[in-house]
Amino acid sequence: MVLRNKLLTRRGLYLIHPWPAFFYLIIALVLTMCSVNPLLILSSLIAASLFEMYDIGIKSFAKYLPWLLLVIVITTIGNMIISHNGMHVLFYVNDNRITIEAALYGVVFGLMFSAAFLWCDIMHRIISGEKLTYMFGSFAPNLGLIIAMTLHYIPLLRQRYKVVHDMQLSMGRGSVKGPIAKARQWGKEFGIVISWSLENSIETSSTMLAMGYGVGKRSNYSDYRIKALDIGFIMSMIVLCIPAFIVTLFQNYKVYYYPEFGMMSSIYDMIALSVFYLIYMLIPLILARFLRWH
Repeated sequence: MVLRNKLLTRRGLYLIHPWPAFFYLIIALVLTMCSVNPLLILSSLIAASLFEMYDIGIKSFAKYLPWLLLVIVITTIGNMIISHNGMHVLFYVNDNRITIEAALYGVVFGLMFSAAFLWCDIMHRIISGEKLTYMFGSFAPNLGLIIAMTLHYIPLLRQRYKVVHDMQLSMGRGSVKGPIAKARQWGKEFGIVISWSLENSIETSSTMLAMGYGVGKRSNYSDYRIKALDIGFIMSMIVLCIPAFIVTLFQNYKVYYYPEFGMMSSIYDMIALSVFYLIYMLIPLILARFLRWH
């Protein structure tokens, strides 16, 4: 009953064939990582954030915010310390120029990493281990198993660390004081989690080997079929990603930060193409709003 209720709540991109959904998410991630245009980065970040809030809820998404802000702060401060280029100086630190352009570039880089993290989180939920096994099991079973296990262990490590930390607290070993003692305790807990995960990985690989996974040619059953909905999704994806790639990769639409912030082309041309970029990034939210399990 729990599995049935979970399946009935699936909507939007969850209902698309795994291969088109996988390529859509890969393209969204590539578009996000291949540009430092603040307009495009903000579009990607806003679209990913809206879908996350719709899919996992505002409270769950709020738990990501401190980490995303930390990434932005680290990249901003780090770039201000490393790069001293730029025309507008904020202040000097040991005769080193701290410029507005370096700070702006660091902020945009942090936003880009934050958007990429959210798209990876979306991919982790939509492209499940079962879908990865279907996609790669016929021609690259080992690769499919590695990818599935990797995506599976990302949230699992966090859950196991919480279990280990709670057990250490219940044994009176977690409430230590001082940075050195806390670092030692964290290292001990982390080592327990890694040992637990490695042991589980060995058991999983042995089980899969005993079941004959990846040995010889095998027939694979799957109920995934390309439907008219998937064809329409692929065509829409192609139409939208062409102008999205143009505004992302073409030199005429590049944004430069040094010696001062500027754009290679007209802002109006860039905004016109960025509309297609934003619509492409909003596809998961649009599908989730209008496409439900029937």
